[in-house]
Amino acid sequence: MKVSGQLRKMTHEAGDPIRYFLSLDEKPIPLASAVGEPITLRFLGKITCVECGRSIKKTYNDGFCFPCARDLPEAALCAVRPETCEHEFGNDRDREFFKEYCNVDHYVYLSLTSGVKVGVTRHWNIPSRWIDQGAVQGLIIAKTPQRKFSGLMEIELAKKMADKTNWRKMLKGEVAPVDLLVHRQQAFEWIPQDLKKYFLENESVMDLHYPVQSVPAKIVSHNLDKIPVFTDVLWGIKGQYLICGERVINLRKYAGYHVAFDIGG
Repeated sequence: MKVSGQLRKMTHEAGDPIRYFLSLDEKPIPLASAVGEPITLRFLGKITCVECGRSIKKTYNDGFCFPCARDLPEAALCAVRPETCEHEFGNDRDREFFKEYCNVDHYVYLSLTSGVKVGVTRHWNIPSRWIDQGAVQGLIIAKTPQRKFSGLMEIELAKKMADKTNWRKMLKGEVAPVDLLVHRQQAFEWIPQDLKKYFLENESVMDLHYPVQSVPAKIVSHNLDKIPVFTDVLWGIKGQYLICGERVINLRKYAGYHVAFDIGG
């Protein structure tokens, strides 16, 4: 199967293992049957902004052109630091974004990626957020009515536990088994008193399994800008990574790139 188009991050469906789809021109192409088969990935030398479509030489913030990354509310600092959210005080576009995306329920969660980490996401984004991280387990520990509150809780918990993932360890599955329910109880003790009212105690741990047949002993990240084409066997998919022979490639990093895939050829 040969397909081409503008690349976005992979989408997925629930399953055991998770079912992944390439996103080319925002159309899903199933990848389940491709694991264990050779694939060729070719960068076609064209990049366009995922928001406005203009041709660009490089991307910002996972696929934006510079003006969109500078001006769009979804590309603001609070995308990665939710405690800084100030969209409600901005222009009309900011305030509309605040009503739809910030002034809504957010979850604070624990996930097991390369270790236990804390994170936040909008309520509709579970378990997608965990899958994008390559988490093997996830647990919701709090629900807040606004993005800023979830960010304030995350800041306090990040003083005691990780809020980042070591992607190499995640891909290799180098993670010791833990009891997230025990970590939830510890987290409750660490958050400020005024945020404890948002804590949840009855959520269950979710297990996640990925279509991975093997992982190389030494992981090398492929740079599509330096080497625009490669052919290799697709040994697995985890997070937003394709595991291909001795290399891995983070497709989310190349959102906006126009590429061609030859799958199973």
